[in-house]
Amino acid sequence: MFIEFTAESNDVPKHLNDGKPFESNDAAHKFMNEHFVASSTKFQAERQMDEYEINQLRHQYQEELEEFLPQYKEELKEAEQILAEAKAKRNAAQEAVNACLNKIQQLSVEAQEGVTEMNLDQAFTYEVVYNGKRFYYTIIDKKIQLCGVRDIPMFEADDLLSSSKRNAQSFEEMKPAVNE
Repeated sequence: MFIEFTAESNDVPKHLNDGKPFESNDAAHKFMNEHFVASSTKFQAERQMDEYEINQLRHQYQEELEEFLPQYKEELKEAEQILAEAKAKRNAAQEAVNACLNKIQQLSVEAQEGVTEMNLDQAFTYEVVYNGKRFYYTIIDKKIQLCGVRDIPMFEADDLLSSSKRNAQSFEEMKPAVNE
């Protein structure tokens, strides 16, 4: 078997001693010591493979291709499915955590403000138009209390002008009582 290395250079010859074989390894060592200042060293070189080695490698990759690759592809498919399910579960859990945190934030703000919304019974709640606004009153604890104020949009202002005049007159009559 003849070994051929892949290393090439135009600076030095590919073979020493004109490529002639030495009678022994000792003769080759003697040649190196007589002609060069060199030291023994450990080195990993690349060499050309022979046909037998190439056929062995082809057999190995054919075996990998036919026996192992289909099995690994199936395992990968199963793992990807498990991963997709896990991602979906993670996303659902993350959404639940985020929703809970949002609710906690809203409740915290509501607690800090000390204010909450209350649905009032229509039978006891009135809307009064006055001075470009809607005032809402409700009967609660046997008293009529102001419970809301909203501006009237411009497109509704003309329609409500007539009822606003009567309400203005009533509020003018009540002014002294309001400041008490």
